[in-house]
Amino acid sequence: MSRTTYRINNRHFEVWRGWYFHTPKPEPEIPYDVQLISLRLADALPPETLEKMNVDALMIEPADRVLFKRQRTEEILDSQHGCCALEHPQLARAVLDVLEDQHAKKYKLIAWCILPNQLHVLIEPCFPVGRIIQDWRVLTTRWALQNNEALGLGLNGKRLWLKRCQDRYIPDNKQLAEAIQVLQQSPVKAGLCDHPEDWRWSSAYTGKRTR
Repeated sequence: MSRTTYRINNRHFEVWRGWYFHTPKPEPEIPYDVQLISLRLADALPPETLEKMNVDALMIEPADRVLFKRQRTEEILDSQHGCCALEHPQLARAVLDVLEDQHAKKYKLIAWCILPNQLHVLIEPCFPVGRIIQDWRVLTTRWALQNNEALGLGLNGKRLWLKRCQDRYIPDNKQLAEAIQVLQQSPVKAGLCDHPEDWRWSSAYTGKRTR
C-alpha cells in the first residue's frame, strides 16, 4: 500500500486487526483517528524571537492573530535557528527507527518528514496519542544525549524537544491528502531541496536510504 494513496477507513478496528495479525476474538472499535503531529527541537524557537512575534501580533486584528502567529512560527522554523541536530544523519536515522519500531504496534505510520529542527508525523493510532508522543520523546532524547558529544550535536541541557507539540485531527480523505502534501513539501518550502522525493528523511523519498 502506497502511503501517498492512503485512505481513511472508518472501521478502524478492522484496519488495525488486519495489519500483521489476526485474532479469533471480536475486537472493540478503537476511538482514535488520523493525527498530524509536529515536534520541534528545544532551541528551534528562540524566546526573544517569540516575544517579538507576540508584540507584532498585537498590531494585527484579533480575528487574524492565530493565523499570523502560525505563519510567523513557520517562518522562524524555516530559518533553522538553534543546533539543528536532526540534520545529523545518525540522529535522523535513530528518530526514524523509533517511528518505524512502533508501526503496526501502536499506530499505522502513514507519512513523516524529519527536518533539521523539527519532526512531522502522520499516523492512525490505536493507542493514546499522548503516550505515543511520550515514547518518541523519551527514546529519541535518550539516544541523542548519549551521542551528543561524540557526534557534536550541540545539544544544551537534558532536553531534545520543546515541551509543547502540535497535533491536528484529520477528519476526512480530502484533508488527509492535503496534510500529506504539506508534510512532504515542507523540506522544499524550507529551501532544503528542490523536490519532495529528493529529501532523504521523508516518506516521499525515492532513493535508497542507507544507514
